[in-house]
Amino acid sequence: MEDSNSSNNLNKGILKKDNIISQELELLIELRKDKNLIFSIVDVRELNESFEFSIKHTDYLIPTTSFYENIHQIEDKKNTPIIVYCHIGQRSLYCQKILKDMGFKKVINLENGIAGYKGDIVFNSDKFTTL
Repeated sequence: MEDSNSSNNLNKGILKKDNIISQELELLIELRKDKNLIFSIVDVRELNESFEFSIKHTDYLIPTTSFYENIHQIEDKKNTPIIVYCHIGQRSLYCQKILKDMGFKKVINLENGIAGYKGDIVFNSDKFTTL
């Protein structure tokens, strides 16, 4: 049987990956809720897409089309792991590269985006403030 420390270390190892899947993000979110892990989740879809639904516990909305103009929202997170997602994982892959090129230490892409996410989703239009 695995003790909680080795389990936490295994789950924290997920943050060393470049790409993660839904189940891995769900595990990370649970650890963060328990205050055992620090990272940020960034939605890079467009504003109208985020109004439909988003991953629960998303921290920032930085649309791909205005990414450079709004990067200041996370400028102080260069040393904190960041998980980016979009609808199917392509735009977030692009934003992952931009962030890495800008000196962000660890940026992780959610494979298959929100379309492949099986965890908790928020269905409301007032989760984010307008940019």
